[in-house]
Amino acid sequence: MDERNCASWKDVSGDFGCWNGVVISCPVTFSQATEEIIEQPMSLLIKLIFLLPDALLRLLAGEAKTAGDRTMSPGIQLILSLLEKNSIRRDITSINPEAIRNFYDKMAGVMEKKPPSTTTEDHTIDVDEGTIPIREYTPGKLDDSGAALVYLHGGGWSIGSIKTHNVLCKHLANLLGWKVFSVGYRLAPEHKYPVPLEDCDRAFEWVWENAESFNINREKISIGGDSAGGNLSTSVCIKRKEEGSVLPQRQLLIYPGVDRDSGYQSMQDFAEGFFLNEHLMNWFTKNYIRSTVDSDDFYVSPIRYQNPLGLPPAVVITAGFDPLRDMGIAYAKHLKDSGVKVTEREYQSMIHGFANFTIDRLAYSAVVEFAADLKNIV
Repeated sequence: MDERNCASWKDVSGDFGCWNGVVISCPVTFSQATEEIIEQPMSLLIKLIFLLPDALLRLLAGEAKTAGDRTMSPGIQLILSLLEKNSIRRDITSINPEAIRNFYDKMAGVMEKKPPSTTTEDHTIDVDEGTIPIREYTPGKLDDSGAALVYLHGGGWSIGSIKTHNVLCKHLANLLGWKVFSVGYRLAPEHKYPVPLEDCDRAFEWVWENAESFNINREKISIGGDSAGGNLSTSVCIKRKEEGSVLPQRQLLIYPGVDRDSGYQSMQDFAEGFFLNEHLMNWFTKNYIRSTVDSDDFYVSPIRYQNPLGLPPAVVITAGFDPLRDMGIAYAKHLKDSGVKVTEREYQSMIHGFANFTIDRLAYSAVVEFAADLKNIV
């Protein structure tokens, strides 16, 4: 063990690199990390650690984190020890958004299970005042339904990209047996509401218009996303219903942010958060909305939409240690009470963002399960 390296990294980045007295990489600051691709040895070591049996993972994770009757997955605790207590988390809201985006692009895949072989092809969509990218994923084995999923990445409308969700989309394509289309919508604060929503709506329309060339059934195109992507997914459904446009067949809402109100109990319980916290959420909202008036708009806070009947069947996924948990549960109830078919699951041992942490066995099992839910809801 290199005690000098361990000490120096703790000075810079909390205990990110000195885990139980073992140095697992070189000391880096946030600015250095954004300029360098994650070291391959570190990535390999992380993956080897997660091959250990659950009992050893629990031993390495230390005392279990609990909240009421919920106990966090030991694998997720280990991930938090690598990600949560470092300068990246502390500094994120004071750094240029482009630098943050670059960092998360370079982190892509480090905490994820290797996906099956998947064919990808990149396309470009014309939108108002520009273009956006969209990536087509074709799994190794397509089912015969012709179904497809338009996927909207998370990241508080401000960060995230096709690249950060590349592995997840490959997993979803192969688990579903469908083509998946991942949308690179324009981000805030450079592009505030309603630009990201309009980009996502246009992307769905583009896939629908080109269904024949993609060899998919235009009546079986679903929409889904995580966090802000879940917000945008259900908002696209509401927008298209209000405008009388063709609706997605179903919607996949993974720990969606559906209300700008912070009064939910889980928002209070996890204000300091696991991976997502109140300060970061406020920063995301400030980036996205033009003024406080937008917060009351049901395209920004979909739970305020009073006429959900007729929206597509929804799979709503929440995580036990997520500040967004209770609003997701409330939205599922809001949809069900209005006559919308809903499959709802809370993964009690998980945190916000777990779908991108599939190196943890329990997180990957959850992705497998909710992909099956999406296939089966209609």
